[in-house]
Amino acid sequence: MSAVDSLAHALAGKQADQESLTTAAEFAEAHLELLRIRSTRTALIAKIDFVKCDNHKLRRLVALDRYERYAHTKRRRASVKI
Repeated sequence: MSAVDSLAHALAGKQADQESLTTAAEFAEAHLELLRIRSTRTALIAKIDFVKCDNHKLRRLVALDRYERYAHTKRRRASVKI
């Protein structure tokens, strides 16, 4: 069982129907995506030399911010349905 499935089953409960499992899976997927984004951001910040101002890595940080906002939106929409 994948991490998304196990988290979805934990969120939906034992007596969950298919619709609540699907919604819980959407929430779990968005939540795990947020965790991956945050981990990636932490690793990237540790590698950036802010004195030399590496533009490529700074642009990646901005892109991560967009992905994080999108994942937050997905998680929030799924949480309304749960």
